[in-house]
Amino acid sequence: MASFILALFHTGHKLRISTLYHLLTGKRTSSVLLHGFFYQNLSLFGCLPELKGSTFKETIERLIEKRWITQDEGFGQLTELGKKHLPLKRHAQLNALNGLRYGRERQRMWQLTLLATQVISYLTYQDKEYVPLDSRPFFLYQTKTWLRQSNQSILTEFPQELAHVLATLTKDQANFLANQFSGKEQLGKVPFQLLPTEWQEMPWGGLFYQNALDAFIQQAQLQPNFRRLLARFDQLNYNQSMIKTRQLYLEGHSVEEIGQLRKLKPGTLNDHFIEWALLDETFPFEQFELLTPANEEEMLAWTYQAFSQTPYLNFRLSQIFFLKELYS
Repeated sequence: MASFILALFHTGHKLRISTLYHLLTGKRTSSVLLHGFFYQNLSLFGCLPELKGSTFKETIERLIEKRWITQDEGFGQLTELGKKHLPLKRHAQLNALNGLRYGRERQRMWQLTLLATQVISYLTYQDKEYVPLDSRPFFLYQTKTWLRQSNQSILTEFPQELAHVLATLTKDQANFLANQFSGKEQLGKVPFQLLPTEWQEMPWGGLFYQNALDAFIQQAQLQPNFRRLLARFDQLNYNQSMIKTRQLYLEGHSVEEIGQLRKLKPGTLNDHFIEWALLDETFPFEQFELLTPANEEEMLAWTYQAFSQTPYLNFRLSQIFFLKELYS
């Protein structure tokens, strides 16, 4: 746990320690999301939903005792000694992890994939005598509906799509996921049996699992049959209230009109637009009057009090746009 928490400080900037905890446990507020985005930790949003505050606090205290980070008025910062202990190799391999985008439904999307793969396997052999991997009515209904809306070619197309998706992943990811599939004369293994040795330490094992699923889901949704299969659950990954706000804005309503139509407070509307901007690469930044900082350091040092004549939403969108351009 200590090496993972240390990795949160990898940028070297001062980070609000309490906000890091909220980020890991998935507190979906604009301040938490922006903090994660500004300091390159947003991919880890909600990755440890069961993390106890006491455990997090004890780990921070241990890092301070080791002099790997310093703490000042609730802010933590990486030290030169701490830099030597950063788990850079492991951290870099979590490059597909996207908790904000997939965290809510990644597990159910994977369960549906496992079930659909099993069903296709048995249907390929014209064998209907099997026990479904998941007998929950909603999963069975989704799978049956998907099959009913498919052509007979699904029996050849789906395995091809699956093979293509697995081929885009790293060898470790592909082996880890492929060996979980069950089908005709094939019984899948459970994840903890398949974790590579170097990832078996907590919480790295869970992060490897989440990262592999996010990499798989991202590629799977580029395939037509997979996209149809996963569409319902994928929609639930999003904040549904934010989706309604986005729809109204794209229909031509102003921010103020949306607030009146939906009876939402300005702060809630700001949260919706900020989350939308963080998630969507096609967000219409050009429709907002934005500020332009000279560099990253200046932007991170900005406070809204210094730009009080600028609407708060425009201020935040300016920061998001600048960093997205910088990171791209």
